Amino acid sequence: MYSLVIVTYFPHVGPGNVKNVMAETLSEITLIDQNKLSLVKDGALQPLLQLLLNDDLEIKKVSVKALLQLSSMPENCLQMIKEGVAQPLLELLYCHSLQSPTLLEQVVATIMHLAMSTTNQQAEVEQVSFLDSEEDVYKFFSLISLTDP
Repeated sequence: MYSLVIVTYFPHVGPGNVKNVMAETLSEITLIDQNKLSLVKDGALQPLLQLLLNDDLEIKKVSVKALLQLSSMPENCLQMIKEGVAQPLLELLYCHSLQSPTLLEQVVATIMHLAMSTTNQQAEVEQVSFLDSEEDVYKFFSLISLTDP
């Protein structure tokens, strides 16, 4: 029941606090793959991206958890990359002041899904690239080399 409400209304909700509650619900419930695809197709990424860009760490956590759930579908990952979700996730990784291991794990898992989605045939046809510039590649590999296992 909740998943139907989320799929139907989340992309169209207005005030921020309503988006927060719906994103939190989205991050906590179990969705079937069809509902995940429907959510992204119907515009759920932009509200989640807005929440991801919020300064409040708790709101970022909810958004990342919801994006992680949606990123289990490669088609959704490609759409996430197209709509600009990858860059804010990478910026969270570069933020050394984050003291939330759970958030970092969820960000890394989501980024992994995004990167893996670019290896499928659909990504080649649509020419979707996870890291857009040489600077992005350099920053990403610098982060990897400077981070403990």
